[in-house]
Amino acid sequence: MGMQVSFFVEDQPGGGYFEKVQASFFEEEEKIESYYPKENLDEILDAALLRILRNVFDTLEKIGEVEDYLQFLDFKIENIYDSAFVSKHFLLYKNPEVEKLLDHVLMEVADPLSEGYFESMIDYLETNIDDEVFVDFRLNGEELLLEVQSQGKKVSQIEPLKQLVIDYDESFDRVATEFLESFI
Repeated sequence: MGMQVSFFVEDQPGGGYFEKVQASFFEEEEKIESYYPKENLDEILDAALLRILRNVFDTLEKIGEVEDYLQFLDFKIENIYDSAFVSKHFLLYKNPEVEKLLDHVLMEVADPLSEGYFESMIDYLETNIDDEVFVDFRLNGEELLLEVQSQGKKVSQIEPLKQLVIDYDESFDRVATEFLESFI
């Protein structure tokens, strides 16, 4: 389960009362306690999200484990007061500064995430293929390159690291099935 970032915003005529924002990690909280007109609320929500994510990230840099980084990458927005404005704002949310921070965090966990995926893939393939299996992996930026050799064939697969974070199990099942189908 990922980290929750909770927004406490009450819809009001012409804008919203922004009480606070909280992150479930390390109990980060920032009190806002201000009314903002509708025209400014988008920018205020963006800035508040970025600040709270940076605060959590700074703490992760000091004491975080790989699992914590992964939960950070899988953060969810929680709209505590069911604000229509907050729901609409974060419906298809894209922010280059948030994306840049998440990309940085992804690079922090790329090696251990890839190694775990690779080791699980070796175990799975060795169990399901009746011949010797040689598996290799490399990180290429934000992609994991996997190569499997068995039965005189060599098969390669590229998997984006973000996909591993979004749905590790689905990614693993899909890639393992593709490898098995290539050798059976």
